[in-house]
Amino acid sequence: MILLCPAQRYSFAGYFNNFDMAGQNINPTETMDEVNAQVPANTLPAFPPIASPQPSWGGQQEEQLLRHYRIGRAALSIACVLMAFSTMSNAKDTRLGPVKVEGGLVAGVPSDTEGITAFLGVPFAGNVGGDNRWRPAPPVKPWEGIHLADTPGPKMFQDHDPEGNEIANDDGLVLNIWTPSQGADENLPVYMLIHGGANRTGSAQYDDLQAAELASHGLIVVSVQYRLGPFGFMALPEMAEENPQGAVGNYAILDLVDALEWIRDNIDGFGGDPETVTIGGQSAGAENTVALLRSPLAEGLFDRAVISSSFTGFLPGKTMAVEAKMKNNQAAVDELFGRPMTLAELREIPDETWLAPFNGSDRSLYRLLSNATASNQFYTIDGHSFTEDSVDLLQPGDFGGLDIMIGQTADERTSLGGDPDGEMTPEEYRQAVLDLATARPYMVGWENEEVFDLYVPMTDLDAYRLHIRMQNDRMFQYVRLGAEFAKAHSEDADIWLWYWDHAPPGDNEGFRGAYHAADIYYFNASLREDDPNQRPWTDPDLAMRDLASGYLANFVKTGDPNGEGLPEWGQVTAETGGQFIRFHQGEAKMRTQTLYPSRDAYHRKMVLEGLGKAENDIFGQ
Repeated sequence: MILLCPAQRYSFAGYFNNFDMAGQNINPTETMDEVNAQVPANTLPAFPPIASPQPSWGGQQEEQLLRHYRIGRAALSIACVLMAFSTMSNAKDTRLGPVKVEGGLVAGVPSDTEGITAFLGVPFAGNVGGDNRWRPAPPVKPWEGIHLADTPGPKMFQDHDPEGNEIANDDGLVLNIWTPSQGADENLPVYMLIHGGANRTGSAQYDDLQAAELASHGLIVVSVQYRLGPFGFMALPEMAEENPQGAVGNYAILDLVDALEWIRDNIDGFGGDPETVTIGGQSAGAENTVALLRSPLAEGLFDRAVISSSFTGFLPGKTMAVEAKMKNNQAAVDELFGRPMTLAELREIPDETWLAPFNGSDRSLYRLLSNATASNQFYTIDGHSFTEDSVDLLQPGDFGGLDIMIGQTADERTSLGGDPDGEMTPEEYRQAVLDLATARPYMVGWENEEVFDLYVPMTDLDAYRLHIRMQNDRMFQYVRLGAEFAKAHSEDADIWLWYWDHAPPGDNEGFRGAYHAADIYYFNASLREDDPNQRPWTDPDLAMRDLASGYLANFVKTGDPNGEGLPEWGQVTAETGGQFIRFHQGEAKMRTQTLYPSRDAYHRKMVLEGLGKAENDIFGQ
């Protein structure tokens, strides 16, 4: 939305030219704080009535207007923004004025949390459709006047419900910013939050990513969108020919690096410290956080990371050599279309064709191409975004100086295709367990005969659930071992490990348990007990929110999750090994094993064997 007061309506050109980079000064001699100190809060300046749009007042009239504001001492930064605020029934007062960013001026709005200003849908890069598809994103297109950032931007292009009301297109490289800052000089720590969705769907609009309450802990939260599916991850030979020294197939990662560079260059205007930046996310957001740890392009742009449910953690995972990825993806594209396809032809495909059922299938072209190119499975080692050396996070010094919070939920796979009524015969159970290596090719050390002594089903229903249970258990040991290796090889890195074993209320709670994404509402403090559209939260849920968000906020601010009023959280060390904090029923307690230590030991042994490692390779034991 473009606010029509400046330029188009009033054309306060001289007025707005006197804003500095932080959007704080009304004129060269009088600061916004000085103006605000002289006028009661929420008092609107008396604007002349609007008779009709004027191209410009200019000259003497403009000087008279400026004098009018200096004499009248305007209450807050921009009258138009104030008038917008006054119409919001639940508005909380905010004093952060318009901020100058790449592209122009943006003005925020009050959030649902007192003292927090929200800047929603702020663009950090340009449109990536048409001829810009499968290229580095172009710069932001400048705008005139002040952009009222009161609405999240569109979701990035994806396969979505055609009957839904949410807009998805190629103009969605935007940020949502929540800040408690009252000015540009507060140097608050910054948390860049990356959404999940299997790298095929999702957006920063998710309800559990609304982070105003988290920002009230004294930090700035910036949620980010990025290209998805084949638009973000597909690699074809012509891409390498177009850009021989650049990225191939990692356009989503380029978007995230662009967002980090935007934060570096612009966040000080929101009261943020560009030298204190944490990145983090859940599921695909966690995978992409680890990808940024692996990418030389992101080096120096952040110093902390929060990784929730990343499946592989820091161990070797979802990467693929560029030549193999290009060959694989080109063959998949040609097979899908029934003939060789050029990059130019793919760029000419209109949006409606991408979203329509394709070639007799009930699935969209976007979905089919996502599946065919395994766009959510593998990052491309292209020599630019990633190198053979950079993707290996088990080398000495890889985490030098970085602080890490990493963890999993106890029941990751129950919500990822799990069926509460699912059953398996003994034969089906046995075969499914032994087939896990094929089902999860990016993980190592899958099951052998020993596993059947540790997971003994009594019924067909039990067999199905144990098949899921062992995958959950394996994933946690994957992440746990990765944390231990990271600490062993980078002694100056501080690493905290968690195990989320708290089940949110809701349907099939007994089956789903602490499912994949069960922890997001709590860590992001997005839980609202008075919101009828959310879950029927209980007192333990509120306690979990306060614990988890408190730890996260402390970590973003200091690199250490511990703080006043919180149970002590010990980090991974050579002495303590992979100790972790267990979140359960409103409490957080340190643990060295889960409820099934024999299963822990088995999965640990299998992962180490798959890596070609032994226990004495960790911490030099």
